[in-house]
Amino acid sequence: GEWNGIAPDVNLVSVRVLNADGSSTYARVIEGVEWVIDHKEAYNIRILNLSLVAPAVAPYWADPLNQAVTRAWAEGIVVIAAAGNGGPDPLTISVPGNNPYVITVGAFTDNYTPYDDTDDFITPFSGAGPTETGFVKPDVVAPGAHMISTMRPFHTWATEHPELQVQPQYYQTAGTSAAA
Repeated sequence: GEWNGIAPDVNLVSVRVLNADGSSTYARVIEGVEWVIDHKEAYNIRILNLSLVAPAVAPYWADPLNQAVTRAWAEGIVVIAAAGNGGPDPLTISVPGNNPYVITVGAFTDNYTPYDDTDDFITPFSGAGPTETGFVKPDVVAPGAHMISTMRPFHTWATEHPELQVQPQYYQTAGTSAAA
């Protein structure tokens, strides 16, 4: 069988900024954000999800990716970003999740008991605040452990983790990117 995601009827615009191995450059990601801003009216883009992370090495206002994300927010786009997977220590929120203008998503697990929320907990890998400039983050947490997602089998991550394939083109993943 196949799984439905949380929003199976969404009109999705996919802007590819990552390579097959899941890496990219700031310039390429910023170009993707700018493309979304430039095409928001044509495609009715209201939400931008950035399930990607970079280390925070400067205050959010001095970071070029965060500057692009802030511009998207200023243009009326709701920006969702992964908290990062460097937790649980403080100051482990990644870029662009460290930006106060975005909704930063951390990860929790249901501890494999979906009908019992008394044993749910924030995953140890979930990035934690405060940010380097003192903002309390993440803003929300969402399921981010043992998630099932689609992926083509030839992608680098899929070939490196064949044991996580649950069906053709479906893999079990974990991380704040999945939560976001």
